[in-house]
Amino acid sequence: YMGTMHQLDDDDGGTLPEGLKQASVALKSGEDGEQVDEDALTVLKAQQRIRAQQQHFKDEAKKRIMRVCKQAMSMLDDACDQIGKRFLSDRLPPALLEPERALTKEAFANNAANYHDAAKKIWPNTLCRLARPGIARLVIEDTQAVLYHCNDNSRVYQGTPLSPMEFEIDDAPAIEQLLTTVEPHWIMVKDLIHGDIEDKMEIAQALYDEGILATVLTESPDRSVQTG
Repeated sequence: YMGTMHQLDDDDGGTLPEGLKQASVALKSGEDGEQVDEDALTVLKAQQRIRAQQQHFKDEAKKRIMRVCKQAMSMLDDACDQIGKRFLSDRLPPALLEPERALTKEAFANNAANYHDAAKKIWPNTLCRLARPGIARLVIEDTQAVLYHCNDNSRVYQGTPLSPMEFEIDDAPAIEQLLTTVEPHWIMVKDLIHGDIEDKMEIAQALYDEGILATVLTESPDRSVQTG
């Protein structure tokens, strides 16, 4: 049916019966309908009404589909956050390689005698990055920035529920920088996006203490700022 309708809608009239061609020409030129086959004219007018209904249906369908798409797009970020949280909850904890582990809190805890006390603290000139890409996700919930990670996951499926870390909303840009800085790149604590250097150090220290941040100090610690 639809194929036939599209054929009848051909502008050049190439597929129209002869009577409909004459009726179409008469309507477009404004000729007297008495000179045209009445049956053909009736069929043509019916086809015009159907085409108008088709166009109305298309317009309404487009309007409703766009409404659904806009609503879906507004929910996209939240949906991605939920999928990301579920993935972190379901996955195994990261099995860090020795070079990765050597830059995290775990290395200091297991071999503290070989580390200077300055190594367990975050300084303005400490270089940081996420210990392993994809092990943490930042989610904005209400008026808080909430960090989820899988570092403490059990090796038994969902044996240990996620324990999110809550931060102030203005800490979110600095946290996002730390989570998106991965090997081979580094970011210095003092270069994080935040108003106060003390807050920058405390954010990095919290992630380091959680075991998800790799750090390295290539020079003497900048002791001009002290926290904790």
